[in-house]
Amino acid sequence: MGGIPTNWKTEVMKQDRHGNDEIVHGLTSCGEAACASVHGANRLGANSLLDLVVFGRRAAQTTQELYKPGQKQPDLPANAGEESISRLDAKRFAKGNHTTAEIRGKL
Repeated sequence: MGGIPTNWKTEVMKQDRHGNDEIVHGLTSCGEAACASVHGANRLGANSLLDLVVFGRRAAQTTQELYKPGQKQPDLPANAGEESISRLDAKRFAKGNHTTAEIRGKL
């Protein structure tokens, strides 16, 4: 159930190249997508409502604390997203020994 790492304020977390946690500014996650839960390891899909109430409210509070109406977003670099697309294309156009259809058929 979810797997996007977050802190208690619902801010999405990632690790830098040295393994240190850092916040992905401007991105929050809660509910089924996030790994945070009031139910811990016993989380079930039916328990999602409580998680959404608790962490959805926290996401709204975090947004209100960090951002103001009319606040401008910084301009993105000209090559924004190119590295991600390159990584996806490397997988999408990879030439392996088996086709996706063959693997799916054996599953």
